[in-house]
Amino acid sequence: MKRAFLCILAFFPLLIYAQDTIKKRPAPKFLPLNYEEDYHYLSNKELRTGLWAKLKYIPLWKNGYITIGGEIRPRVEYREHLKYGKGNEDQGFDWQQRSRLWADIHILPNLRVFGEVQSGTTYELDYNPSLTDYNPGELHQAFAEYTVNLGVASKVYFRAGRQEILFNKARLFDVRQPPNNRHSFDAGRIGVKSGAWNFGVIGGEEVQDKAGYFNDPSNKNLKFGAAHVSRKLGGVLPNSTAELLYIYTDKKGAANAMYNGTRNTLSARIGGVEGGWNYDVELVGQTGKSNAGKQIHAWYVATESSYTFKAKWKPFVGTRIDIASGDKDSTDNKSNSYDYLWSKGMSWVPDLGYTNIAAVGPIFGCKPTAKLSIDFTVQELWRTSKEDGIYAMSGIQIRSASAGTSSVIGTRCVAKAEYQLNPFLLFGAYVNETFKGEYLKQAGSSQNMVYAHLYSVFRF
Repeated sequence: MKRAFLCILAFFPLLIYAQDTIKKRPAPKFLPLNYEEDYHYLSNKELRTGLWAKLKYIPLWKNGYITIGGEIRPRVEYREHLKYGKGNEDQGFDWQQRSRLWADIHILPNLRVFGEVQSGTTYELDYNPSLTDYNPGELHQAFAEYTVNLGVASKVYFRAGRQEILFNKARLFDVRQPPNNRHSFDAGRIGVKSGAWNFGVIGGEEVQDKAGYFNDPSNKNLKFGAAHVSRKLGGVLPNSTAELLYIYTDKKGAANAMYNGTRNTLSARIGGVEGGWNYDVELVGQTGKSNAGKQIHAWYVATESSYTFKAKWKPFVGTRIDIASGDKDSTDNKSNSYDYLWSKGMSWVPDLGYTNIAAVGPIFGCKPTAKLSIDFTVQELWRTSKEDGIYAMSGIQIRSASAGTSSVIGTRCVAKAEYQLNPFLLFGAYVNETFKGEYLKQAGSSQNMVYAHLYSVFRF
């Protein structure tokens, strides 16, 4: 019944698009953080024609209005050896669906309340699904925000409540877009935007995933505080941004005890698009003390850079590098294992986390049409330290340091294609195969990992 309902919903974006083209207006532009979308321009009644525009600006009173938005993402997955042949593994096909509905209530020009509910369901898995796969109903976001305008292009905002947090390339704070359930935090935030500058502070607790309906609590075992500053560079790099991000975490009860403790994480990043170049470089250092009494000294280096040629299909070629430290000696009083906090996954598969990983290889792709994009990634995977094992994105160790003497984990090959039918509806396909290397072979019971899915995303 539910799947039949989804098939009917597939025609909904076509209806919205047909009605939305009645009147010329700025094309819909959906952002990674939906609460950052601004539809105040639709206060102009002449632009408010069609179903989509009427949902984006529902007048309440003078200067007061509601914006309604949502997302449905059904997908069919194929999984094979996500743990590389060890332990319980889901095999074959399954069905997932993520549904989100949100409302942005502008009470006054400088006061708003934002709320979102989310549902993520999974069917046909061989074993109990993880909480990132299955959480049938939750209050995903609920916050109030007050803004003070400080002049031209300058403002300060105060936000409190449940909210998503995302920074730069999502290597430390991410909304967890590829998995079936996105991630949020119960936090307070103060932010200042002034010309080319953007800075602020955040503090609170992560939201703990819990199966069931509207029962996700604050995780009292994971508290954090953060401060950030960024600036658009201008001058010879007019489209580039430099950023510093500091995060303090106090973690207890992690899936892997080695991540428990207090950490100071400092990130320095520069990135942008200059001419045909799209570049990004980030350096991260960590210090602190684990709950086992070990001094923490860990690091992470990442870059994703490419060049797009001025040719018909806009081909691009570049490199992606992710290198994170692993523990050098399990018998000393130091921990060198990098904690990637709330980072996005290394790929769309949660098979490997960043701890003790070096992933290096080319990225390339093209846009055969304005609506179709195709890209590929090939990465060689090594252990940074032979004295440490490898870990899943959840933090659970999936192979120990002593499982093999080689550093070579394997080779990952990824292909992705997306077709944007209209501003509201996207279709995509994703395939990832990681071929086992010498370390996995030495560990025994090893298999190549295969993951694929077909998906669509309808957003309004």
